[in-house]
Amino acid sequence: MSEVYFSIIVWTADTNVEQFKDMLESIDQQDYRNFELYILDNNKGNELELIIKEFFPDIVDKVHYRRLKKKNGGAYAYNIGIHFSEGNHLIFLGQHDRLSVNTLSTFNDKIQELEEDAHIIYSDHDELVGLDRMNPHFKSDFNKELFLQTNYIGDFICISKALIRQIGEFNEKATVSYIYEYLLRAAFKKIKIAHVPSLLYHKRTENKGMTKEERLAATYSCKEHLALSLSYLRNEGVSCDGRIDASLKKWHVEYDSSGFRRFGGDYMFLKENNVSLFTRNNVKKMYGYLCQPDVAVVGVRFLGKGFTYDNAGYIFDENGAQYPAFHGQRIFRDTYEGLGSMARDVSFVDSGCCLIDAKVYRMLRGFDTSLSGRDAMMDFCIRARAKGFRTVVIPNCIAKYKNKTMKVWKPVTKD
Repeated sequence: MSEVYFSIIVWTADTNVEQFKDMLESIDQQDYRNFELYILDNNKGNELELIIKEFFPDIVDKVHYRRLKKKNGGAYAYNIGIHFSEGNHLIFLGQHDRLSVNTLSTFNDKIQELEEDAHIIYSDHDELVGLDRMNPHFKSDFNKELFLQTNYIGDFICISKALIRQIGEFNEKATVSYIYEYLLRAAFKKIKIAHVPSLLYHKRTENKGMTKEERLAATYSCKEHLALSLSYLRNEGVSCDGRIDASLKKWHVEYDSSGFRRFGGDYMFLKENNVSLFTRNNVKKMYGYLCQPDVAVVGVRFLGKGFTYDNAGYIFDENGAQYPAFHGQRIFRDTYEGLGSMARDVSFVDSGCCLIDAKVYRMLRGFDTSLSGRDAMMDFCIRARAKGFRTVVIPNCIAKYKNKTMKVWKPVTKD
């Protein structure tokens, strides 16, 4: 791949000058120097322009300042930056936030690995309170089901110019959720969304409670995010509704399962005799998720001994090691970022209880008969994922093994 030239785009409005200087300092300290900076200013006066010239006296040709006459929001400002930027990759940075010294070099390394020209990259981040870095947010690789319920990626992203040529610019109708809408648009078009597991971004925040005005703004933001999530699902033909969470950090997508038939031929319900279900209408709940056209398998949460998780699905790493998600954690304590109580894409589900799309089962010619139990399910889910399907675990269906033993498991269909 050719050398990466970054355009760092910053929109400023109601700017804290000292925190803005802190942001500029983090850009000036980058160990990768092949970049330009574009400041799009919605403040009154030219104070920021003077500060920029003080910070970058020697590379003025790579630092651009533009006053915006219209106050049409962040999406409008970013689109102006996209139009004038010369970089082949664009980074959108908050006016008061900071970058790690190796952010650009790490992104450059990741870009060199990617085969796709059109892509989005995001990283982990922590929070900057005064001079202190705290509350690290370690994120999963792109997880569509999780992303439909919360913007865990955040607003710090790097996108390629090739992607902009393919799917367009930011949607200016989205008042506060234009980054989320762009990520949704890319996800539903099956664009590569890559994750860099490193704390490369430091988001400025204040360690205090929300005022009444801030809570109203957060409520509006949550509702707008939910509306976008539902809109994209409905455009795919998925019947759904939703509600925002009291935390104002996530929302709940409720899939319509009214088309469920107890003995329908479009799904296969598999359950071992050794498994007990503690919740009601389980198959119907699972069916709602299975109605998404890209979902092949839906699994449930399994309890272990002493009110702990046995697993909420399984994940595996690049070396093939398998991990039962949240194993051993107390069910009455919140899991990391609340993920244990949210539906999520997983590598594969527990073979003890799941629902499978019958069309996908036939397409993949069923399970590998040389395998059994968890190995058979893992193999099936891997093959389904290779075909572009997802495997989802939903935590509001709860099961438990009566006597968990490693025994031969044979899939049983019910139609």
